[in-house]
Amino acid sequence: MRNKIFNQLPVFLFCLSMAGIPLLMYGQGDSAAKSARQSLVYLQYFVKNNEVPYLKVQTKNKSDKGFQPAQKVPVSIYLDKDSLKEALVADVITDSRGESMVSLPPSLASLWKESDSHTFIANATSSADFDATAKTIAVTMARLQLDTISSENGRSVVATLLKKEGNSWVPIPDIDVRLTVKRLGGYLNIGDKESYTTDSAGRAEGEFLHKNLPGDRPGNIELIALLDDNDEVGTLQTGMRVPWGTPLHFESNFGERSLWATGRRAPFWLILLATGSVISVWSVIIYLFTRIYQIRKLGLKEK
Repeated sequence: MRNKIFNQLPVFLFCLSMAGIPLLMYGQGDSAAKSARQSLVYLQYFVKNNEVPYLKVQTKNKSDKGFQPAQKVPVSIYLDKDSLKEALVADVITDSRGESMVSLPPSLASLWKESDSHTFIANATSSADFDATAKTIAVTMARLQLDTISSENGRSVVATLLKKEGNSWVPIPDIDVRLTVKRLGGYLNIGDKESYTTDSAGRAEGEFLHKNLPGDRPGNIELIALLDDNDEVGTLQTGMRVPWGTPLHFESNFGERSLWATGRRAPFWLILLATGSVISVWSVIIYLFTRIYQIRKLGLKEK
């Protein structure tokens, strides 16, 4: 009996080792899946109408399935130095889309004015679905000005791009700026070109080619100059309202008779048609009932 057990022992050990191979492969696959994930932080700098700048933070995970938003990730944003508590811009937590917006607080106004260029540092804390990582961007203080020119030959839009150097503002040449009109679904270019390049004076000029463009009630439209995600100055946007549109006149047909109105304001022909149809149907029904009654009455008399 003992010899028989010893003879079957190699077979038992072989089966046990084969059963453990899938578990080992699963563990290696799970480890490889975890190591394949790459956590990323995106930081963008925005200035609208040359006012207080703000930042947009995005957290994403890169895997074999592509880029996926990472939600509820704590991110600390600092100005110039992440080792100073006084340089903290904000502590944020990304939303369900993996995004968060934060403005430059008034407490950092003095630090902001000390230099023409600054560095923003975003430190993301590790969590169950996100690895600790950091992102740094450098920006130069800049402004985007917008103006218009009207003459006998037509209308033009002029954008001027300047950056701060010391106590003065100097032009930035060779930068593509979009000149657009703000519409409900986005931005409409003022002309045939997609963008206009600034010259040595930092000016980008484009001719306004639209005719009879609908505006608001007084006829105003909003011109927008856009500089999107520039490596030096970030994203800048400046707007102004001009009376170059066609005034909007809205006439309400609420009190008139129409197919989409209430029952009391339906068209007369529809009321006559519906009423006539009802009367015709009930007239036939009543006529049939009267004939049936007369036939039954005649039958009773014959009996």
